[in-house]
Amino acid sequence: MSRRDCSRRDFLRICGLATAVSACGPAVCGRAAEMKKPIFRFAVASDLHYGQVKTPFTETTENLVGWLNTEKKNKGLDLIILNGDLVHDSPKDYESLKNKHLKRLVVPYYTTKGNHDFVDENAPSTAQAWKKIWGHENNHVVKMGKFAFILADTSAPHDGGPYLAADLDWLKKQIAALSDADAIFVFMHIAQRKRGVQGWPKWGLKRQKQIVAGEAVMAFLESQKKVRAIFHGHDHNSTSRLISGGKPYFFDSHVGGSFGNRKGYRIVEIYAGGKMSTYQREGATGKVMNTHTL
Repeated sequence: MSRRDCSRRDFLRICGLATAVSACGPAVCGRAAEMKKPIFRFAVASDLHYGQVKTPFTETTENLVGWLNTEKKNKGLDLIILNGDLVHDSPKDYESLKNKHLKRLVVPYYTTKGNHDFVDENAPSTAQAWKKIWGHENNHVVKMGKFAFILADTSAPHDGGPYLAADLDWLKKQIAALSDADAIFVFMHIAQRKRGVQGWPKWGLKRQKQIVAGEAVMAFLESQKKVRAIFHGHDHNSTSRLISGGKPYFFDSHVGGSFGNRKGYRIVEIYAGGKMSTYQREGATGKVMNTHTL
């Protein structure tokens, strides 16, 4: 066989391999990309303070709606939790917030009650008033597939008043009923630890009875294997993660209000096999901050 024949044969063989690689490459890359794609994404935002005087609350609320709808369009979004202080002391503002702004969200959303989320003093109960406004009670559980989202109230019945520990008996009952969930996420507007202790925010619990009750809440949640993370709002300055009892506690800064850190929201991504990650996104720039695994 001539050298020319060998060269031609080798050339054809190499070309054939190259063709095969080019044909298989995109499929392989496609499968790899698919494996990296989250199977579930949700967002957490808090402290809209809609209606607070001398603040651009209409603009900041519209910004949030735009940010989250863009998340849905660009990367997909399955759920939104608005983690308290939706309005600023005035029950009359709920209707405007809900019907002028939040109704334009293209993703299902649920709410927790914050210390500025006053409700009608004449309502039979806080829970009934909250349900009338938002369609669910102030202590509520959302299930989406194998994931569960516990929304717990940590504020006084009708006004700001004392910051409260969550209802421990209610939490125990809900988690016991979620034995089929793959993962549980807990949302409470106010952190359940004494203010300023062990690096925790200065806006935590302050009355001794509530501090004791809050520690019991934390101890219970930290004993639950399926509880993957706890999320707080309230502290406008924090986008951090704190660890207690091996569980991560996340803060998501704020959307509105008269003070605080950079405005934005938190994203949580869940992948096949149970891997999870979270990060804070600065709304104005889209910058990703404080990325952590769960």
